[in-house]
Amino acid sequence: MQRLTLLFSTTLAVVYVTCSALIPSVYAFDRLSKTNVVNYWGQNSVSFSGGTEGDLIEYCQDNTVDALVIAFIYQIENGVPILNLSKHCSDKYPGTPHLRCPKIEQDIQACQARGKAILISIGGASGSHAVQDPAQGRALADQVWQLFLGGSHATRPFGNAILDGVDLDLESGQNAGYVEFVSALRTNYFKTTNNNNARPYLVTAAPQCPYPDQAMKEMLASSSFDMVFVQFYNNYCGMQSYGTPNFNFATWHQWATSTSVNKDVRVLLGVPGGPGAAGSGIIESTQLNTVLADLVARYDHFGGVMMWDAGIAHKSGLASSAKTQLKNGSAMRSFDHHANNNTATTTTAAAAATKKASVSPTIPATTASKASPAAAPTGTVIMSAHFRKPTDPKGQLAHRTLESAITHRYRGDRPTATATFVWTMATDYMGRPIKKGSPKWSLKKPSA
Repeated sequence: MQRLTLLFSTTLAVVYVTCSALIPSVYAFDRLSKTNVVNYWGQNSVSFSGGTEGDLIEYCQDNTVDALVIAFIYQIENGVPILNLSKHCSDKYPGTPHLRCPKIEQDIQACQARGKAILISIGGASGSHAVQDPAQGRALADQVWQLFLGGSHATRPFGNAILDGVDLDLESGQNAGYVEFVSALRTNYFKTTNNNNARPYLVTAAPQCPYPDQAMKEMLASSSFDMVFVQFYNNYCGMQSYGTPNFNFATWHQWATSTSVNKDVRVLLGVPGGPGAAGSGIIESTQLNTVLADLVARYDHFGGVMMWDAGIAHKSGLASSAKTQLKNGSAMRSFDHHANNNTATTTTAAAAATKKASVSPTIPATTASKASPAAAPTGTVIMSAHFRKPTDPKGQLAHRTLESAITHRYRGDRPTATATFVWTMATDYMGRPIKKGSPKWSLKKPSA
């Protein structure tokens, strides 16, 4: 590990860079992460734009998506949860309203083996899922446990697959009984972890962005949620309002820190996955990346991004673009924080060592390196940094995303290093362009 020192006009930043082959690690869902990407799956919404939503397993093949929410239990009929999965499953257990989906059972287990969290969602924009009183809430908790979680009902839609938790996407109806539903799940059933993956069961919610969400107001005040996927679309406070007072992520973050029963709750930015996913709030990847850079840097309870839905988000490429931005922004957050105090230290992950250094195609390949022995390992590091302006009395962020291509070569234990830093985007806290070349910087080589 060697040190490169980057001098800014207002900031002294120390960047530690390692150059070694990456060692594969076990991928596992972490609800406290700031980089989670969550997709809803099951309604085949992409069909309205001529596409087809793939099987569940198709969205578990890489590390783009961290959790998938199966949608929906759209109806509660005499206390019995009724599942609808569009084209994905239609067979039923004879004489019952319950779907029988062996292919999805296999996919759930395969996704969990890859470290994904798989939840079941109750609600949606249509259907009848009212739970009006505590007794109904307790009865529904037992049904959901037996059919989808750790129970042993004879007509489980997903067979032996044990889901990781329950999501509430309640957009209408009388929902007072859901407070007791959540309480009963946590008190009576969630005393053990999911036997399949040894993780605690989760309870999440997907309120609409107007605060307080009228359909979920009582639950948000009284129930313990692990994550909330706030829908910033189809409302005045949606993504189209970013940069104006109507965009109210700060209000939801305040709920997380002051009102939420669970003080470790994470608030995720809910966005449409692409064109056709919502009536308003559609956002392109470059715009979303700017917003994510902002939220990662500003909010401790920020937890990533939710997208409706998997088929659309993957067709548009928004899911993979957001994941890349979240990983870069989160990795540099401590660098950002300490840069505000004029010093910073961070460790970045190097690319795998190769015989010839490579540079991301999105960054001009202007880096020149000194000659080194043929056997010397080389590597390239791509890094994003978000800097605060120490001279700004209001503490507002100057969101400058700096992408750097660093090529460094080793000669025994006495390295030399060269690097070229390239600005690819620079915006202020409102997303307005900043003149490139500001702030001024210079590069200082490490001492031998």
